[in-house]
Amino acid sequence: MIEAIELKQSDYLTAKPEHLKKEFGQYFTGSAVADYMASMLTFVDIPIVRLLDAGAGAGILTIHAAMRCLAQGNKQVHAVLYEIDSGILSQLESNMQRVAETFKEADGIFTFDIRYEDFVLARPDRKEAPFHVSLINPPYFKYNTKTSPYAGATADLYAGNPNIYASFMAIVASCMEDDGQMVAIVPRSFTNGLYFKGFRHYLNRTMSLERIHIFRSRSQLFREQAVLQENIICFYRKASQNASIKVYTSTGYDDLNKDKNNTYPAAQLIDTSNGYEIIRIPESLEDAQILTDVEYWPSSFENNGYFISTGPVVEHRTKEFIIESDNIHGSIPLLRMHNVKAFKTEWTGENKKDARFMLLDGHEKHTSKNQPYVILKRFSSKDEKRRLVAGVHDPSHMPGKRIALENHLNYIGHQDGPLSQAEAYGLAVLFNSTLLDKYFRCMSGNTQVNATEIRLLKLPTRDIIQKIGMSFRSNETIIQEQIDTLLEYFLKI
Repeated sequence: MIEAIELKQSDYLTAKPEHLKKEFGQYFTGSAVADYMASMLTFVDIPIVRLLDAGAGAGILTIHAAMRCLAQGNKQVHAVLYEIDSGILSQLESNMQRVAETFKEADGIFTFDIRYEDFVLARPDRKEAPFHVSLINPPYFKYNTKTSPYAGATADLYAGNPNIYASFMAIVASCMEDDGQMVAIVPRSFTNGLYFKGFRHYLNRTMSLERIHIFRSRSQLFREQAVLQENIICFYRKASQNASIKVYTSTGYDDLNKDKNNTYPAAQLIDTSNGYEIIRIPESLEDAQILTDVEYWPSSFENNGYFISTGPVVEHRTKEFIIESDNIHGSIPLLRMHNVKAFKTEWTGENKKDARFMLLDGHEKHTSKNQPYVILKRFSSKDEKRRLVAGVHDPSHMPGKRIALENHLNYIGHQDGPLSQAEAYGLAVLFNSTLLDKYFRCMSGNTQVNATEIRLLKLPTRDIIQKIGMSFRSNETIIQEQIDTLLEYFLKI
């Protein structure tokens, strides 16, 4: 039954125009993933299990959840399924009838109610009886916070409008009965970052995170649909936060049943030391130890007085300032991502991507003081080994009072005045180290390096950072092992 349903679902999605899939944010769940998600459910000791499917599609998640309940001894299940794609409703109805027949053959009862409604706008948490179980693969898309009907739709639950999938998760959480179970396959982006701050606060107060599954490969999970978003599967229970959280890892869905897992204290993964409540996810025991080591560092980015800003040159808005010609009078080099290497910035004018920035009237709001900075790339490719790449900008290499930094770069300085060369190189050693790169990956699954996350970093004190920088010798042959050894020496790790 499952194989035939999945094949029909795949055919439906393949035939659907790309613009409609994007509009619905549709990425249907494969049977292997749905079965794995359902396997996380624990027995519900109640006569009738109420099951919620917030974006049903062809009903794969409901099928696996219902069959899991039946296998665990729940003979009666009632499912409520929401779906707004009219083209798949008949297939959904037929699939639910087949589940009902399977239950009947096992002396059970499966009933269902299909709602052709928008789950977020319907807000079933305000009118439905609570649910006991929900498996969800919600749509992913951002919406216009001024014109979309989704804007403010969950304002009573949390502040902000980060992404439609957060709205789904929040409303499902609100729908749950005490001790109710929610299993969601969603982008990892909600675990960190400023945009999801209000949502995380709500989720951490409402639900207990008890299990996370992460995938080492970005491309395998929804590979037929060419999705490269980093997704996780998370299990939440409607209860106060459990003392521990299990983290499972696999490459993709082919090795789901060979996954490895470790258990960590919840306090180690959910950072309650500030208002952001970032959820850190270590991929291994080694990563977990790095979390612990870094947390013991005596200072922080902000306590050390550093600032981080995003490069102010937004190229599509400053086209009249940007020229490709070399060394035009009244212009300065424009630093782009390709100009930033580990421990240095390099602009020669010989690279085809090199450009200059004209100091026309009004340039001040797009340029910065030419002083020592540590410059971080804001983006890395999905296959890049490092998430953090830090260059050092030496103003003597680019004479003049101003510097132009493109907005795919972050630059770091100190609030009390220019960084010394030693301090700049000390910070660059930290950011280019394996230790901090792994720590950052525990904090963030994004290929984007956000300023908010950098501001939250724990750091050694400034005097230690300066000592590291004074011991650093910049040359063309420096290797990762040398960087890591230098850091280990000064931090005694």
